[in-house]
Amino acid sequence: MGTGRTKDGNAVTGADQRWEARVSDGLDAFRAGRIDDAYAAWRSAAAIARAFAADDPRRAASRTHLALCHAAGGNDAAARRAFRRALRAWDAADAWVTRMAVPQRARSSGFHLRLQAKHPGGYDAVARAEFTKLLGAGRAAALTGGAHLARSPAAALEAAQAKRAAGLSWREADQVAIWRALAVLREEAGDGASARDARHRAEAIERDPVRFGPERLGPLAEGEAPGDLRRLEAAVYLTPVVLRRR
Repeated sequence: MGTGRTKDGNAVTGADQRWEARVSDGLDAFRAGRIDDAYAAWRSAAAIARAFAADDPRRAASRTHLALCHAAGGNDAAARRAFRRALRAWDAADAWVTRMAVPQRARSSGFHLRLQAKHPGGYDAVARAEFTKLLGAGRAAALTGGAHLARSPAAALEAAQAKRAAGLSWREADQVAIWRALAVLREEAGDGASARDARHRAEAIERDPVRFGPERLGPLAEGEAPGDLRRLEAAVYLTPVVLRRR
């Protein structure tokens, strides 16, 4: 299972709750422009995350949070290093996803029963493929945050947009900023047709956006043990997509 555990093998329910709380505190501060407060809260969350498995996606999320603070503070050298570490951590989390426990409620669905009859274990494989796409949406936050430092900002943003669409929805709200940034980059490159297409895609999402953020996560009850899907969703939904220009 991908459940985060302490060295003695016990589930880290308390750490799960504390991590979400500190990350949420940091997110509120970051959105209010209080970068020092956000950094302090997110450093605390990163320390809590050390109780999780080394490839837990929440550790990748914490690395991304700290990288965003470095970028917001204009420390390009530190931000570049931090985003590289974050991307490596998101890549490492692929192995965590392969060990995830598939939610039991999904196992009892008619869809799952039909798949099981035709292909034993079939639903689990389909579910894990979707979990991998969701993980990619988290990686996209690191790609977007560090795009202004990349050799090819456009390539980084294109990859990020594709991962957000695949893991969440083509109407996912954070893609608006990505598409608008791509429109500018394509215009600067002299590709007017592609720039117009990017603007149209942004406008289509704006007409009917779907938001995936902290509001998607209900509060954990005291003593509640979250499942692996909740852990993955927390890593993705609590990591903001932030764009910066060179």
